[in-house]
Amino acid sequence: MGSLILTHSLDGEIKGLKSFPADQRPPVWPVFFAFRIMVGVGMVMLCVVLIAWFLRARRRLYDTAWFLKICEWTAPLGFVAVIAGWTTTEVGRQPWTVYGLMRTAHSVSPSLTGPDVLWSLLAYMGVYLLMFPAGIAVMAGIVRRGPVAEELPDKPVEGLQHEAPFSVALDSQKER
Repeated sequence: MGSLILTHSLDGEIKGLKSFPADQRPPVWPVFFAFRIMVGVGMVMLCVVLIAWFLRARRRLYDTAWFLKICEWTAPLGFVAVIAGWTTTEVGRQPWTVYGLMRTAHSVSPSLTGPDVLWSLLAYMGVYLLMFPAGIAVMAGIVRRGPVAEELPDKPVEGLQHEAPFSVALDSQKER
């Protein structure tokens, strides 16, 4: 299937990285590990969801202390997955290089410098590092306040309903 995707032919030849000189190879290890981190974190999050469904079906979702502790520890994993996905996308984005139309050294935008990429990454991480604690603070405040007790009316709402379920039968017997 790889030959079909890359060459648009079932019998197309795919050259491996070792068929190119070392100085002409794109960086592989960041994409390799970032992709695996992203997928691994996704699998962990999927397992947490499946456990939650199981516990919900048994009506034990909010009463299972070990699961709630797992939820605490896995809360930041979404952030890790986003950063790993960003790394996979940006480092792995070299389509012209993949198709052999230009070398890796020429696939970089001339106006985009290393510090620009660094500032972009730091800004991205900074926004998330502000949003994450803010979200945690909001959720912690909701938990600290606890459920809001609603005041019940002293008397039931007036209408055609009776005070007790069988009071209709008792009323009709009194009339006879």
